[in-house]
Amino acid sequence: MVEVKLGRRKLDLPYTVRIPGVCEALFDELVDEDTRAELIDGVMVVHSPASMDHDDVGGWVRSVMAFYADVKGAGKVLGPDSLVHLATCRRFAPDLYFLRRERVPVPLPRVFEGAPDLVLEVLSPSNRDEDLVDKRPAYREAKVGEIWLVDPAEQRVLIDRKRKRGYAEDEVTAGRAPSAVLEGFWLDVSWLWGEPLPNRMTCLQAIVAEGGRGGRGA
Repeated sequence: MVEVKLGRRKLDLPYTVRIPGVCEALFDELVDEDTRAELIDGVMVVHSPASMDHDDVGGWVRSVMAFYADVKGAGKVLGPDSLVHLATCRRFAPDLYFLRRERVPVPLPRVFEGAPDLVLEVLSPSNRDEDLVDKRPAYREAKVGEIWLVDPAEQRVLIDRKRKRGYAEDEVTAGRAPSAVLEGFWLDVSWLWGEPLPNRMTCLQAIVAEGGRGGRGA
């Protein structure tokens, strides 16, 4: 287990610690289920606990998408405590990732091997550059089907959708953000900026009722 201290005091403020030169074997030795860490191209990145705002938005989206996937029998939504092994020395912990039903391992392993069908990251001041500059291109290299980047500071959702050649980028600032991977699923982006966030069941019922018409209408 990794413990981060400043002098004699354990750090409890938002922080990101980067430790270069870490191989996968060393990462496995250092990290346990209580350590919030990722491996990005040989750099071990240790995160402080998520802020309440970050946790609130991420947890809200996870629960709505997970219940939708259950209702439709589409697959499984996981994250953020499990790791995804995208490639050598790339072990990421997305805020959320979705696996189609036929790709869900049984039993569930400690680490998922390969590219999820969809990943979602919630941007925050402490991880913004890391998610946009390091992880976003890595997800693309791994050929993740759909990449969602929820940006509360700019009140927008960025969606990268895999095409035969490269990715199509979409920026949604109003109305519905639809998924092409989780068929029929969409979110009205205004839901994500609500204070407090709206009732999950009410939103889920709206999504299920109009799942076949999940375009970007108002």
